[in-house]
Amino acid sequence: MNSTTSSFPHFTLLTKANWVRFNRILAWAMVITPLLQFFIRANLAHALLVDFGLLLAHGILSLILFGIPKVKRQKFTFSMHVLGFRWHVLSPRNEFLLTGYRMAQALSALPLLFIPGVRWLALLLFYPSLRMPVSFIQHLYRAIAFAFQRWGIKYLDAGLFVCIYLFFFIANLLRA
Repeated sequence: MNSTTSSFPHFTLLTKANWVRFNRILAWAMVITPLLQFFIRANLAHALLVDFGLLLAHGILSLILFGIPKVKRQKFTFSMHVLGFRWHVLSPRNEFLLTGYRMAQALSALPLLFIPGVRWLALLLFYPSLRMPVSFIQHLYRAIAFAFQRWGIKYLDAGLFVCIYLFFFIANLLRA
């Protein structure tokens, strides 16, 4: 029997692995932008718009690719999925997803403040909004630590990179 198969390597751009790689590129772009913005003396308003665009693209793509954090044997937990509380022990991956999910919750509360009839819904998301700076730092630290682990780098501390990021972010705000 003679079968004809193509020996040409089949490559598809729209695979989940490539979308994950693109999402990581977006995340690293967000980490590097304060440093670049500081050295090129970027206009703060334009820089914040670029950062917000990267944040939205990364956040939406992350929700599509990885979904929401999950608790074993439970599909939906009101305290975690609506209020942002963590009452259950989560895996490191779901703990990482929860920090990003809390930021998404906080950002989704902002438009609710401008809609007259549903401002009370923003109160449901008060905890994630209040906790957003802490969630951001935790998410950034864990993302860098996971990247170092994935790359096999044991001698660098993710906390150092978080401090460098925060230094340049605050320096950009003060310079403006």
